Amino acid sequence: MAKKWTPSEEKYLLENYGKVPMAELADRFGVTRKAISAKLDKLRQAHGIDPVGARERATARQRRQAQLNERVPLTGGAIPRKIPPLGVIVHPQVETLPAVEPAGMAATTNVVRTEQGWQPIMVSKKRVAR
Repeated sequence: MAKKWTPSEEKYLLENYGKVPMAELADRFGVTRKAISAKLDKLRQAHGIDPVGARERATARQRRQAQLNERVPLTGGAIPRKIPPLGVIVHPQVETLPAVEPAGMAATTNVVRTEQGWQPIMVSKKRVAR
């Protein structure tokens, strides 16, 4: 059966909610904590009172939103750089060296830097034929 609240109990509840522990309020009025919360919600709606902390949460949310709007998001988290148009991109010149294949040897696609420059690695033709 629902409790009949007196105006003085309602006033005490509104004034002391958040100051007095919920368990103590429930013991004082002989109801459950859920009943205290339900009654407070009804009183706040009736009197146009914001829930406890709602105003602070709303201002904090607005402040966070304003900070997010001020920041310009970076794509991909990387620092954007200017990319030159296709006609301006300079491709490096590829140096082609004549490969002199010794007898019985074959050039591979792998290269190694020597005193003479980049030279293909030579392998035995017997290995290639396998």
